[in-house]
Amino acid sequence: MTECAMYNITVGGMHPSTICVEMKKFSASLRGLLDVLTSEYPEESMSEFIQNFARTDEVMPEDRTLGFVVANRDRKVVALSFSHLPDEVMREVESIAGRFRDSGFQVEIDVS
Repeated sequence: MTECAMYNITVGGMHPSTICVEMKKFSASLRGLLDVLTSEYPEESMSEFIQNFARTDEVMPEDRTLGFVVANRDRKVVALSFSHLPDEVMREVESIAGRFRDSGFQVEIDVS
């Protein structure tokens, strides 16, 4: 079983990219997302982000989506909604969220 976070990312005029990121890469992917959203060349950065973080193996019936990350570069909004995050991951999320806010993004975090 693989646990994933689903990302829906809108960058400029590009069609939104929806990717699955394994939870073991989640914190690193959030840091990478900040780089994409603040890049002077977001389309190229988005391609690299997908290569580095998107799950490439086959999705199986027992896999679970733990939450969603929705990001819009033009609107400067990042929203995270998860059913659960371990305390250690939540501390990392809060730290990374601070970096998003420092870059002018509105950040919403909802963890049930």
